[in-house]
Amino acid sequence: MKLTELIKQMQNSYYKMLVIADNGRREEKVIQPLEAEGWTAVDVTGAVLKLIETIPENKLKVRIGGKIKEWFNSLPDRLVLYNTSILYSPELGRLNPVGAFKYKSREKEIIVLLEGRLSGNRIQYSQYARPDYTEMDVSEVIHARMEDIDA
Repeated sequence: MKLTELIKQMQNSYYKMLVIADNGRREEKVIQPLEAEGWTAVDVTGAVLKLIETIPENKLKVRIGGKIKEWFNSLPDRLVLYNTSILYSPELGRLNPVGAFKYKSREKEIIVLLEGRLSGNRIQYSQYARPDYTEMDVSEVIHARMEDIDA
């Protein structure tokens, strides 16, 4: 499957979001060609770690959502979000990267690279019963496995 075809499908969807399940940390396969076309790649873990520096630990779960929304709104309109696993952490309230960014994808074009197993219209991160286990519904967005993409 060509990356350009997936992006065209995404651009014609209600939610302008493409979710790519990547367990091999091969984000450069997608990031390099897209940056050459003007997309902005953002390391989500790095950004979130900076955001939480200003939040007292006992207020983290309550305030992190608002901080992420504020930060995200300040970003450009064509984004590749990678290194998203920090969002699954129990300390942050196990945020769902698809849900966290999907509604803004009506205004911005977003490609989210995330770890997890894609099975049908669901992506599972971690193992069931672990504190960071998350299951995400990707039926409303374009989605693919990294290994199925030709950049």
